[in-house]
Amino acid sequence: MELLPASQEGGVVVVGMNSGDAGELSYANNSDMQRTIAAATRKERQEMAAAVRRGRRHASAIAIADLGCATGPNAMLMAGDAVEAMLGDAERQQEAAPAEFHVFLNDLPSNDFNSVFRQKHEKLVVPSNNSSRCLVSAWPGSFYGRVFPADSLDYVVSSSSLHFLSRAPADAAPNEGRMYVSATSSSRVLDAYRAQFQADFRLFLSCRAEEVRRGGVLLLTFVARREAVPSPHDCHLWDLLAEAAADDRRLVDSFDAPFYGPCPEELREAIREEGSFHVRRMELFEVSRSSCQADLDQLAAQTSSTIRAVVEPMLGPHFGWDAMDALFRRYTHLLHKYYRHNNDQLTNVFLALHKI
Repeated sequence: MELLPASQEGGVVVVGMNSGDAGELSYANNSDMQRTIAAATRKERQEMAAAVRRGRRHASAIAIADLGCATGPNAMLMAGDAVEAMLGDAERQQEAAPAEFHVFLNDLPSNDFNSVFRQKHEKLVVPSNNSSRCLVSAWPGSFYGRVFPADSLDYVVSSSSLHFLSRAPADAAPNEGRMYVSATSSSRVLDAYRAQFQADFRLFLSCRAEEVRRGGVLLLTFVARREAVPSPHDCHLWDLLAEAAADDRRLVDSFDAPFYGPCPEELREAIREEGSFHVRRMELFEVSRSSCQADLDQLAAQTSSTIRAVVEPMLGPHFGWDAMDALFRRYTHLLHKYYRHNNDQLTNVFLALHKI
């Protein structure tokens, strides 16, 4: 997950997730939902990895990049799935696997890449009976700019990252009592967020168009919504967070989250305008903890911990670090009340884009 140093000056909010490998509030220990989201797309990602290998069967190396890899147990998951699929496909086809897999892990410079490389990931360990090598490297930098050399990538993944914007909308209309788009927000607020997302997404695509070889693929998964107008449920995580922080209304009113879950038409429009990629697949799907977690107390607590691990670094400087424990206790209570009568499903989009 790529997030950008916690400040909000001139509309810019840049954040890093809670760091550390072992702390109970760290992202590494609160990224189970992101793993669930990745698991939901694993079959499709591996099928496309196998197809990329077949299309590059005479290449001596295949380059795989994960944009917004973060830290913790998920950091090498996406790249590992790709390598596993390519090796398995070569074996099934009775063909030689690529001599080398070049795995490029990207996140912001503040990401703890040292902890990532201390991990051992079995899927990036090539079996001893295979002559292929897997070479893993870190490429720090924002994916809203160029990161890799031109025409260097074959297979690019990004999961649970692109819903975070490069900045909060600079010209957002007043959005009193809210931190993000809400079902009760004015159309001007929605328009400002939509414009910021589409500008960011077009920039993301144009940068990847320089880096991905012709015929390469982008596989992107992030929070989305089904309809053009956000529903109350689409916005509930941020609405309840604003309610939890409502003791200081002035601070709530002056905070705009750098986040946006687009609808399919907004995605199609941005892809069409940028013009470098063809949509091979666009699927909306829901993920939920409640299907495997019947305890409402635990569901609310785990959801609150996941959100805290991601957003606390941007909230702390604005609302005060000393206020965080009480804020998230209130948030957990509000989530518990909400989940008594509503599900916890979170809509995501899986996008498979082919470089033209």
